[in-house]
Amino acid sequence: MNDKKMKNSNIKHPHIENPTQEQLLDLLKDREPNLTRIFQKIHSLILEILPDIVHSIDCRDGMMGYGARQYGYDGWGMAALAAHKNWVSLMFMRGVELEDSKGLLEGTGKKMRHIKFKTRKEFEEKRNALEELIKEASNLNYRGKNSEKNSPNSLP
Repeated sequence: MNDKKMKNSNIKHPHIENPTQEQLLDLLKDREPNLTRIFQKIHSLILEILPDIVHSIDCRDGMMGYGARQYGYDGWGMAALAAHKNWVSLMFMRGVELEDSKGLLEGTGKKMRHIKFKTRKEFEEKRNALEELIKEASNLNYRGKNSEKNSPNSLP
């Protein structure tokens, strides 16, 4: 593993900022291959929509965090992606505030909501609605403010 990119290596959960594809695959090598592919597809979609998003992966549990201290979010960030034993979850830290017109979000917490993906087909079926949720999540802190022009998804 490339120690130059590792952050906080002396703590229980060191992270790699902006991991390469090779680093990502290495950290997910013990996961079921289908779930690793779903994780990669969701990760790629997020980077496609928000190419400048800050992201880091936990070297112990393989959870990827997105948008910490970006788009007006604090240290917890905008979203997190995790490959579990039987599914991949994309968690939105302020999920209760998202429109979710397709009803993809699950959960009962005060703020967070998540979407579970068990198959690549399921990901493809939900892709367009997921894309909208990602865009909306990145813009939550701009909603109703005069700083719309600073939104990561605003057109020039």
